[in-house]
Amino acid sequence: MPKCDCSEAEVTEEHVHARITRLEQATKFRPVHIRVLLLDAAPPAAPGDDFYHPAISRSARSLPSRMYFDELAVASGIARDSLATMDEAAVLAEFQRRGFFLVHVVECPLDDAAALREAVNRLAPTLLRRLETSYKPKIVVPIGMATAELIPFLQMSGWGDRLILAKDGPFDDPFLGDPQNQAEFGTFLGDTLARSIPAAR
Repeated sequence: MPKCDCSEAEVTEEHVHARITRLEQATKFRPVHIRVLLLDAAPPAAPGDDFYHPAISRSARSLPSRMYFDELAVASGIARDSLATMDEAAVLAEFQRRGFFLVHVVECPLDDAAALREAVNRLAPTLLRRLETSYKPKIVVPIGMATAELIPFLQMSGWGDRLILAKDGPFDDPFLGDPQNQAEFGTFLGDTLARSIPAAR
């Protein structure tokens, strides 16, 4: 049986359908001109936790997924206190309007840390082609520690002046899924990103 070019998992009908669905959902909210490209390593395993899968009910998402969704929305400049009254499709439409787009280096879920690291490094040249020929963003923002090894590659590939980094590394919130510690230690990813990303010009 053939293997996926991203995760190297066996390519089943379900695997293909899930990947196409993620692509279609993201494409609905892709800006015509991408100002800020948020770059994460891989999508979540649960389809309902995907960022571009607008949940009818917030309870449909896991807690880490809800917090991730909210933090990226805040990063784009959407007021945190408005999220409780906005449905997710409206949030994604506003995220799109502001020129923000989230992509993953590995387009399929990978839970094993070692396998994810290998896949991120293996697919770095593919990501570079996507940046140069498709996305063409003004700014690239790596998020999550699994993207750390991409940073030297992107810097050496001529993208250093468009990278926004947190102390020379990716932005990360170790307490996504743990609101108590997030509040106690002030690790709000969205607020940190919003302060770091230049205003639209």
